[in-house]
Parts: sequence; structure tokens; C-alpha cells
Amino acid sequence: MIQSNIQWEQVRYISSMLYNVNCNKRGQMITPEKLFPLPQDVYLQKGKPKSTKIDLEAFQKIIASKKSLK
Repeated sequence: MIQSNIQWEQVRYISSMLYNVNCNKRGQMITPEKLFPLPQDVYLQKGKPKSTKIDLEAFQKIIASKKSLK
């Protein structure tokens, strides 16, 4: 089962590379996860944001306070 999942990952990666080579603009490029989903994506949490809006706002406050100290 694991070997089969790895082979599908390779197929998806190579397919996305072929697609991206033929794109005219950088905005048209896609990641392998967006090409087609695989069952193991749920367990690997691919495509899930690494931070939340709350984390972003907290970081922006830290940056703003450091700028005001200068």
C-alpha cells in the first residue's frame, strides 16, 4: 500500500512538472496537490495553511511595535 502511494505521488509530481513547463505565466503554474488529490493528503495535511489569521495579526502587531521603537 505504501509503495502504491509513493508511486502515485511520483506520477502526480511528474504530471505537475509537465503542466508547469508548458505554462506561459507563473500565475498559471500549479502545485502537485492541486493537480489531483490523493488519499494520503489527508494524513500529510498537504495544502493546509501553516498559520491562521490570528497568528498573522499577532505577528503584524509585533512588527508594528518594533517599528515604533525605532
